[in-house]
Amino acid sequence: PEPSSGATVAGAVVVGIVIYNSGGPGPGLSPAGGTFSTDVAGLTEAKTSEIVELKNGDTYAMTASIVKKNIGNAEVKMLAYNGMIPGPMIKVPQGAEVTINFKNDTDVKTLLHSHGIRMDNSFDGSQTTQKEMEPGDAFAYKLKFLDEGMYWYHPHVREDYAQELGLYGNYLVTPADPLYWSPVNREVALFLDDILIEGGNIAPFGKDSADRTLMGRFGNTMLVNGETNLALSARVGEVMRFYITNAANTRTFNFSIQNAQMKLVGG
Repeated sequence: PEPSSGATVAGAVVVGIVIYNSGGPGPGLSPAGGTFSTDVAGLTEAKTSEIVELKNGDTYAMTASIVKKNIGNAEVKMLAYNGMIPGPMIKVPQGAEVTINFKNDTDVKTLLHSHGIRMDNSFDGSQTTQKEMEPGDAFAYKLKFLDEGMYWYHPHVREDYAQELGLYGNYLVTPADPLYWSPVNREVALFLDDILIEGGNIAPFGKDSADRTLMGRFGNTMLVNGETNLALSARVGEVMRFYITNAANTRTFNFSIQNAQMKLVGG
């Protein structure tokens, strides 16, 4: 993807936040209250996302934790769901109800917000329905997947830090109607994001509070599924449906595939 001031994104779903960035504390200055650690010593390497298929009544354990990852020439501290960036794609049939046993093993308060899913209010994972989870806390989210399509999950606390460092993942709700989507040869989920790398580390975040307006911050490194150089193969004539989610906290993207015909089929 290329950064853009206008949003032109092709795919089956576009989810994101478009906000403005006020800048921050300025070069060489640290936010009041200090910053989060960037130390990677002893951390486990982040894994690529995997598909987890659940059926009605299933229970799945998910932990948000601290990991390390190579981005370009930098080895940086990040956060991950079940060690994966993006987090596992949870694939469920339309109408299913599942329980996610969630634990916070990060260094920041968090909540698991299932974006766009119609569930009981007490499991929304926002501050209006649940107390913020401290590091070490656990909570069982009971989710109902009433609507087909692609959705995503992410923190609802300090998204400037936690979501920026890799806490995001997809739900794919397969339609009860087999003819809901046009037939394709393959489906691929893509997360678009950017991240700010300075001096071999992700630029620091204030510990006490976000130091950018509305928690937005432009990055200087573009990511697709957490990678700077993601490559996929396709056969000549193959029809592929991309589900595209914008996880950046302020940037919009122009998304294209060179020499390929594309059309927007949903959003």
